[in-house]
Amino acid sequence: MIVSTGVMRAIARSYPTITMDVLASPANVSILDANDYVADVIVFDKKNLSRYIPTALRLRRARYDAVIDCMVTAPSVTTLLLVLASGARYRIGIAGRGNDAAFNILVPPTAAPEAHMVDRIADLAHAFDIALDANARQPVLELTDDERARAESVWGPSSTARRVLINVSAGTSERLWPDDNYIAIMRHLVARDAATKFAIIAAPSERTRGEHIARAGGGTFASTPRIRDALALVATSDFVLTPDTSIAHAVSAFQKPSVAMYVRGKAERWGLYGTSGVNVEHTESSLETLSVDRVIEAIDRALASSLVTRG
Repeated sequence: MIVSTGVMRAIARSYPTITMDVLASPANVSILDANDYVADVIVFDKKNLSRYIPTALRLRRARYDAVIDCMVTAPSVTTLLLVLASGARYRIGIAGRGNDAAFNILVPPTAAPEAHMVDRIADLAHAFDIALDANARQPVLELTDDERARAESVWGPSSTARRVLINVSAGTSERLWPDDNYIAIMRHLVARDAATKFAIIAAPSERTRGEHIARAGGGTFASTPRIRDALALVATSDFVLTPDTSIAHAVSAFQKPSVAMYVRGKAERWGLYGTSGVNVEHTESSLETLSVDRVIEAIDRALASSLVTRG
């Protein structure tokens, strides 16, 4: 959802007559909170079979002129069924995915097969006769004043100290980086600047792990019961370290200096986009053996190039 936001906003604003609704999952619906380009967000839980028919009927009643399939790589059968159920006059999708017959406006892909997902999604804008430059494609997230204020309270009184946000949640086992490695990174950053402030975040299921890393590294564990709590901390930080998760995409949206860690073959498609960060792609299919020294080198390089200061 995050990597689609810039393209969605560009399409929504391309013509004054366009009104855009978005179909979202329960997990990513809040990503679109506070935006000004989506009229309505329709929540659909594909795991709940009882929601299929009501959702299809709601889409049909809306009488959409066009429906866009944003699954630009591997097609989704569920998405395809909903596209057809909408009854929209124009069904827009990327050509060559094996389901061309379902669409009557096919957009030839111009981005390379392994191009970043932002660039692949941007091809959909060609259906509206618009070409998006890098700025228009850039993921975008909006926050409320209250969300920013709560995040600021985590960091404490304003000062010149560098605010470093460390996300230790991995999402999947292959993206798990050992706790001691994160602690070593924190000690390295303190050696560089003793005034550094750390906020450690983790998914609710990994809270115990996050609290341990915060205590051992001299940081503060920040509870983020909602994804938007984490997004606000990204927005108010000065530097972010994260494995390959939605936090890396939030970094791109807020254009924060950062280092993001990826397993083999993932950085090109899912890496940081349009920000002064460094993608660290491991040579193996698990982050467990990614060395601390390699990440430290990337952090030092990212900090040197961004010249992060506060004041």
